[in-house]
Amino acid sequence: MASSSSSTQEEQNKEVVRQFFEALDRQDTERMDQLVSSTNYSLHFSGMPPMDWNGNKKEFLAPFTKAFPDLRRNIVDMVAEGDKVAISVNVTGTYKGEFQGIPATGKQVSFTAMDILTIIEGKIAEEWATADMMGLMQQIGAIPARSASNSNSTT
Repeated sequence: MASSSSSTQEEQNKEVVRQFFEALDRQDTERMDQLVSSTNYSLHFSGMPPMDWNGNKKEFLAPFTKAFPDLRRNIVDMVAEGDKVAISVNVTGTYKGEFQGIPATGKQVSFTAMDILTIIEGKIAEEWATADMMGLMQQIGAIPARSASNSNSTT
């Protein structure tokens, strides 16, 4: 019987994550607030110090929302075990506002991201995230795209 109840819990945890990413796409901060632990949420994003929901996460999201107002996260893969949910996401959007000092181009962007989220009592308590920021920065023209013809030949 235990495996049945744990698989039910894992399905419920996956649904919390689905709802969170749907709210994120709609920029529905009220719904996101309902899905995130108000007391102990922390986000760990590659290359940045840990962030809490109320103080840092909303500030972290703001530049993305401004630069890519139609940003969508399509969950490609989702696996749940215990209180953890791991997802692979394809992120797409239109570059309509300045980002990291680079002027908007109106071009479509697409990059991948992966998250591992911890769900406690039906709320997201912790999130470890990584995204292909190098790919994004190449697509918006902030850094040159790497070509297959680059070589390190010396003469």
